[in-house]
Amino acid sequence: MAEIVVTSWNVRGLNSPQKRSRVFQHLRSLHSDISIFQETHFKRGKIPNLPLTYFSHWYHSSHASSKSRGVSIAIRKSIPFTLQNSMIDPDGRYLFLKGLLANTLVTVACVYAPNSGQIPWLIDALTKLQSFREGLLIVGGDLNAALEPLLDSTAKSSSMSHRQLRALRKKLKCLHLIDVWRLSHPHDRDYTHYSEVHKSYHRIDYLFMQSSALSLLRSTNIGNIGISDHAPVSLSVIIESLPKRMYKWRFNESLLKSSTHKKGSLRF
Repeated sequence: MAEIVVTSWNVRGLNSPQKRSRVFQHLRSLHSDISIFQETHFKRGKIPNLPLTYFSHWYHSSHASSKSRGVSIAIRKSIPFTLQNSMIDPDGRYLFLKGLLANTLVTVACVYAPNSGQIPWLIDALTKLQSFREGLLIVGGDLNAALEPLLDSTAKSSSMSHRQLRALRKKLKCLHLIDVWRLSHPHDRDYTHYSEVHKSYHRIDYLFMQSSALSLLRSTNIGNIGISDHAPVSLSVIIESLPKRMYKWRFNESLLKSSTHKKGSLRF
């Protein structure tokens, strides 16, 4: 049994090596085991060589001709994951993975809603996910919509109608998906994106878990807006069949070359 960290982040482009380095360094500081990316800006067939030293499993959904979207899921090298099935959006806006984390069946989903028509798009994507999912379900993504405008937006309003937002919340409820940050912070205000156009902050980046698995949830957090114009959001969850990480001890051979650790100085 071990705790894993899942991070969802709209990175606003990963084609620059310098940007990738900063993003991956930050994810390492968050100890992210599964990272869910939106807006990678990868074009299909032209995905750059990605370092495999930390994330050894990479899965992508990219558009054939546009760099304006793209989603990816990366899994840390030390996490034993076996992919069983995937569902990939040809437009580069969603990616669903199903497989085994050790012996635990999980479905990890990434969604990146468009800037307009996001509610019908999200309902359609969640309907596809409903028939695909099995096991523990974790969904991360940029919805381009604040689920509760009064709490999730400094403008305290939304361009979506109350009827549309109710329909989206109903669909999430149908999948038994819970907004884990709001569950842990029922009355707090925190935001994941600043809109320069509207001069307001919004919480439009989410992580969801199914209600039946909430006993496995340990923590959830919203990071800072900095490297991207969105903040990363993360959760930590217990995977019961995942063994605790084992670390190999290795003697520091440089001590043998140190003048203060010559023969006769070491005591065992």
